[in-house]
Amino acid sequence: MLRKTVAAFLAASMMVGVAGCDAFGVRKEMGNVDGVIKDYGKALSNLDEDKILKMTVWEETDKEYADFKDCFTFDANAEYIWNVYATTAGTITLDYKGASIKVKGDKASVDVTYVIVDWKTLYNEQYSSADDLVKAITDSMNVITTEGSLEFEKDGNDWKISKITKLDELLEFGKKSPNLTNKEMPTKPADDTDPTDEPAFPTGTQFADSYQKAIAAYLKVLDDNMAAITAVQETFRIDPVGIYDIDGNGIPELYFLACKDSSQVMNSSLFIYSYNENAGEALKQIEVPDIIYMAGSGGLFQMYATSNRLIITHAGGEDSDFKYWTEIYNFQWDLIASYRRNYLYDYNAPEDQATTVKYYEEEAEITEEQYNKVFKEDANNAVIVLARNYTPSPSDVEYPLVSKPSFAMLSYESAYTYIESLRS
Repeated sequence: MLRKTVAAFLAASMMVGVAGCDAFGVRKEMGNVDGVIKDYGKALSNLDEDKILKMTVWEETDKEYADFKDCFTFDANAEYIWNVYATTAGTITLDYKGASIKVKGDKASVDVTYVIVDWKTLYNEQYSSADDLVKAITDSMNVITTEGSLEFEKDGNDWKISKITKLDELLEFGKKSPNLTNKEMPTKPADDTDPTDEPAFPTGTQFADSYQKAIAAYLKVLDDNMAAITAVQETFRIDPVGIYDIDGNGIPELYFLACKDSSQVMNSSLFIYSYNENAGEALKQIEVPDIIYMAGSGGLFQMYATSNRLIITHAGGEDSDFKYWTEIYNFQWDLIASYRRNYLYDYNAPEDQATTVKYYEEEAEITEEQYNKVFKEDANNAVIVLARNYTPSPSDVEYPLVSKPSFAMLSYESAYTYIESLRS
């Protein structure tokens, strides 16, 4: 009996010893993973994508590699904006608990909370220069968070990252352009600053190169859409092409009317393209379908810009239900508001009571005063009328546009010749 008791005691002691060694090994590996997380967080706040890639197990052919590279593809067409992005990234911190790191064999994972300055609010506010915005980012105490996770694999004696979630959401600021009235280069660092300490512009191209690449890209877009554009030109007998620096970044946008089927032109859509340096091509940013058409009223439209937004109004319908739709975009080409006003005509009502006008923001009905406030401000603040096929009447809330500078759209042939002349 004594021998059995001793044997049982020794067995229990050995099990505790083995478990203790195993727990010590797990804690050691948790510490090693924790070191990788800290290095990752530091590289992330420095936007050091090469350093992060060296911390991963990915090959260039892996989907995770491509997704990661896409997160670091920033929409910067001018070097002045890079300091804003770098300063925004510099506020990134990772919030997690060391005890939450899970290690199982040669796999590990951790849930993290990314904390970053509330750039969404700051980028929408208007600043006179990149320097002013950089200062506002540095001074801001407001933050937003993103919940994500990291997964790791053991590579020999080292832990490497195998999966990152929500990185695209965290780095979304790199796809947005802030609201700056002065798009000049930010203040240069002091003379004693090592130039290698300056953040590098991600594309490595200079403004003049971007401009020429944009011109070449727009000629390709015109080549690709020649049949669709010229069909609209001939059918509707209008000049369908415009080129103008809508967002004020020094590189113009291309916009035009084109149909979907050049063999049977019943309607035409409006397209707006801008050049994207990182993609190396002109990207379609806005499409307004069926902005003009053959039936009924034929469709009315006008497009104009203020210093920080693009407004597109188009109208159509029957006499009994005629609608004006307006979409408002920021200069990151996001749709930020939409409005509608409906003219309803009752043929059975007395003439002075036959017309009813209703106003909507999105799908919610609003008052005439609320509607007019928006459009009086935009019409009065317009800097250019980019396109239109009608002139607002004196009773129209957008009537102030008749006194604003306007851009005469061009025929396909004239636009192509003009854009080609911009090539150096």
